[in-house]
Amino acid sequence: MKKALLVSLLLGGASTGTIAQSVDDSKPLTITPQVSIEQFNWIENYTTGKAGIKFELKPSNKLNINLDLGAYKNINKPYATQSSGNALSINFSDYKTSPPYSASINPLYNQPKANLSGFYANIDAGVPFKLSDTSRISIEPFIGLEGKVWSRSLIYGQEGEQTIFEEKYKFLSPSLGAKLNYTSKSKVKLTLRIGVSYPAVSKLKTDEKNLTAPNTEFNLSKHLSPSIEAAAKIKKLTIKIRYERLNLGSTDSLKGVTQPSTKANVTGFSIGYDF
Repeated sequence: MKKALLVSLLLGGASTGTIAQSVDDSKPLTITPQVSIEQFNWIENYTTGKAGIKFELKPSNKLNINLDLGAYKNINKPYATQSSGNALSINFSDYKTSPPYSASINPLYNQPKANLSGFYANIDAGVPFKLSDTSRISIEPFIGLEGKVWSRSLIYGQEGEQTIFEEKYKFLSPSLGAKLNYTSKSKVKLTLRIGVSYPAVSKLKTDEKNLTAPNTEFNLSKHLSPSIEAAAKIKKLTIKIRYERLNLGSTDSLKGVTQPSTKANVTGFSIGYDF
């Protein structure tokens, strides 16, 4: 009886260890903090620093769920120019500093400094398919939802005598695409991700501090925006390069203000580490 009990305990312990090892190998949840530098070329050219976190959930071998959250802010301080102006084409000369603008004052004082900041939340669900049982290549179609909010502000004047004009953009966009994955014999994983998004919600709100013009919210016309991303994962370290073309629509003309369509080219490099 004692021998049978001992054998049973040993088998049970071995079984528990096997299950634990299996769960550990499958890694149902991976958390990846990541930082990146991006070049956000839009009305001005911004260099932005971005910090975020990615959650990768694998409830089964046939389903991957990814959630990306993060925020960014420009780390350079570009000046807007009269030729680029701002999205609503407000004339710089309307916001001259005090004392009145003249040739004796540094012309840069009459040029607003531009700032860009925002945050994002993206979620997608993909179903991976191997080309064959022995193949190291898999294809993963996905569908998702992307949320973006960012603010572009122009600061006129010197410290203590500043006027601020701010544009707040909001986008909520369904997305779809596919990932091509390759895992080498040395366990290096390479991924190419191609996707497109189309906004269900696309809005612009103006916020004019210290000015008499009223704040207004506009609907923007909707355009398709593509993106492409290449990544290499070595053990727990992931390196990515990414390009995104954001096609921003024009405002409706019902409120007497017209903003033309604009395009932003976003190119970035990021590093993440798994936990």
